[in-house]
Amino acid sequence: MSEQREPLGRMPNDEYRMNLPEGKTCGDCVHCRRCTAMFGHILADESCDWSPSRFREAVPTTVIH
Repeated sequence: MSEQREPLGRMPNDEYRMNLPEGKTCGDCVHCRRCTAMFGHILADESCDWSPSRFREAVPTTVIH
């Protein structure tokens, strides 16, 4: 259901440091699964509900065959 809304964009006045790093979205964050499940964020959001932003870039996992 949350996928139906428009993404939260970057805030013009970011005094509380809520914007994610330039070019990053919630989908790039290590906390993505938690925030989408608990707080209704979507992968395309560009600002964080935590103040200051808790954004931490997720490290891609390597699949070993």
